[in-house]
Formats: sequence, C-alpha cells, structure tokens
Amino acid sequence: MKHSHATTPPAKAAAPRAAAEPKAQAVATKTGDAKDEFVRQAAYYYYEARGRIGGNELDDWLRAEAEFERTMGSAQDAPSGTASH
Repeated sequence: MKHSHATTPPAKAAAPRAAAEPKAQAVATKTGDAKDEFVRQAAYYYYEARGRIGGNELDDWLRAEAEFERTMGSAQDAPSGTASH
C-alpha cells in the first residue's frame, strides 16, 4: 500500500502595506487607543521613510507623539463653524 503525503508550501507572509503619511485628523480621540494607534502607525511610517534602518525606534516614536499632539492641538484650537473674513 502506497502512502501519499500532500505537502503544502509554507504560507508566505503578507507584504507590508505601503506607508501612508499619518493624518491625525482622521483619528478619533475619544480613547487613548486612538492616540496609540496613530503614534504606532506614524512611527512605522518614519521608520520606512528612513529606509527601514533600525536603531532609531525611540526617536521615531517621540516624533510621532509630537506630531499627534501638534496636529490635535491645532485641531482643538481652530474655531468651529464658518470662517469669518
């Protein structure tokens, strides 16, 4: 009796998504999770922009946090309603 073992090739890892420049205004700020998600994605964007060279993870993270705070601070400072001339 002959046994046949089907072999399947190992699953390929999904290709990373192309980095898109982070936009804080698209992030809901109702929870800390939204900030964490923005910062995580932004830090990864900065890492990719540097050519995926490691060693600057903390700098990328801090830069992303500063970008979030600057963007969200600007959004909160802007007057709501119609613009006056």
